[in-house]
Amino acid sequence: MNPALLAPLGLAALAALALPLLIHLVRRLQLVDTEFAALRWISPRAQPRRRLRFERPWLLLIRLALLALLALLLARLVSLAPTADTNADWIVVAPGADLGAAHTRVGAGGEWHWLAPGFPRIDANAAPSPAPAASLLRELDARMPAGSALRVVVPETLGGLDGERAHLSHALDWIVVPGRSPSVPDAAREPVVLHVRYADDEANALAYLRAAVAAWNVREPNRYSLDAQPVPATAPDDARWLVWLAPDFPSSLTSWVERGGIALVTHRAEKDAAPLWQASDGSVIASEQSLGAGRVIALPNALAPSDLPLLLDAAFPNQLLAAFRGERPAPDRAFAAAAEPDRVAANVATTPALAGNNAVALDAWLAIAIAVLFALERIVATMRPREAEA
Repeated sequence: MNPALLAPLGLAALAALALPLLIHLVRRLQLVDTEFAALRWISPRAQPRRRLRFERPWLLLIRLALLALLALLLARLVSLAPTADTNADWIVVAPGADLGAAHTRVGAGGEWHWLAPGFPRIDANAAPSPAPAASLLRELDARMPAGSALRVVVPETLGGLDGERAHLSHALDWIVVPGRSPSVPDAAREPVVLHVRYADDEANALAYLRAAVAAWNVREPNRYSLDAQPVPATAPDDARWLVWLAPDFPSSLTSWVERGGIALVTHRAEKDAAPLWQASDGSVIASEQSLGAGRVIALPNALAPSDLPLLLDAAFPNQLLAAFRGERPAPDRAFAAAAEPDRVAANVATTPALAGNNAVALDAWLAIAIAVLFALERIVATMRPREAEA
């Protein structure tokens, strides 16, 4: 176990050690002068001399120790335990990557770990749950010893990304193999039904809606389903999302929207609605407007490629899902070949001291010691010194 300081500037508080020294020098015991006649016959060179001494030295030592512990607490004292794992050549595999292809590309040797919290060793019988790959790469980069190389095996479609490309300080071998990152499970998500009510002349639009729901389920398996019925059938009272493919929107559905439903309606142009989708020339091809506790997504024409070219765009399913959700979630996955991290210069001021070590904070122990010393200092400070009793 080796001690280390995470914030060495905290040791500047040691300058406060001068304070109790000055207090004990200035606040000396009150001495009473007593006249003694025989002293007048003693030579001046033989008279008693004043010597520098501290009053109540035990109290002084306790106060000095208390201030020293406070300085260590501010400097973030930790205990380092070296780990053998991070000194070896690591191969980290992101969940979803083809392990067979990974072993073929990398070969034998090295320690194989999952790109998952705690970086567990690879067990062929259990793959970890999906996790944020970008933040895990940054954490691993901070833990690896300076100068070591890192090999990362990722699937072709990599998930768990954030809004910024990772910048790492270690040399990186970015290996892309077949596979796709699994979706992050969310037990709190409930199944969602997209209810579609259509007129006979707009039944062709069902194919695009079915394709959109299928695309949603690729990312969130088995969460979405499609309920398509011809008009005059209406949406169930407990429905959340509705696509109305007919010219007339009945008043009963208006009341349903006001209670919190979200409806996509064709053949409807809203004058005061906010633009939702726009064409390349800037024209509005879809708008949305709040209605009571719900929202209406309005298309001025039919849901057909001739009127809405966006239907043929690969981004249409995500845009439709974002419209119903009322949000535009940031993308968290991309082609792994385009998501390779950049390498930056290492921060030699802080990284090497903790590389390859498990740091155990000693703040709790320091706090306990400070509390004990403070109580002891109060006890000793309230005791009357022997000189005063005399």
